[in-house]
Amino acid sequence: MPSLFKLLGFTLFSTLLAHAVPATPKFPEVIPGAGLPSLESLGLTSAELYMRVPTPLQIKTLEARFNILCGEVPPACSVADAVACSNFLAALGTTACTVNGENVMFCTAGPCNWFGSNISGGPSASSFCSDVATGGNVVINTCQGNGFVDGANAANGNGNLIVTISGES
Repeated sequence: MPSLFKLLGFTLFSTLLAHAVPATPKFPEVIPGAGLPSLESLGLTSAELYMRVPTPLQIKTLEARFNILCGEVPPACSVADAVACSNFLAALGTTACTVNGENVMFCTAGPCNWFGSNISGGPSASSFCSDVATGGNVVINTCQGNGFVDGANAANGNGNLIVTISGES
């Protein structure tokens, strides 16, 4: 009978161990805006974009070209969702993020949206997507509280393209 008890004990231990191992975290899907490359084409996954930490170059100080607005575009979205979109746009590097007309959606992660607005008065405004990410990073770093963020700022080096981070679609 000792071998039966050993077998039952091993089965119970294995079952407990299987339930004790944490599950792989689930992340919302990061959805590129119309006309931007897919995550797959960049060799990226949504999980990777949520787990990346912005580099000091991505968080650099900007020349003031727009008075940053915090908390003026509610509802707020989670910082994690905002950072995932920032990482996606930064990964696009010198790809053009262009606003033809007035507003364009650059990225959606969970309920968080990154919009671009053209305030030039002309037909379009454009910046490198990495510069859009840099402008948005200032919003993330300046306009967050309790794990949430909402606000607007100019893209790096372009006061005509405004980046808005909001939980509103």
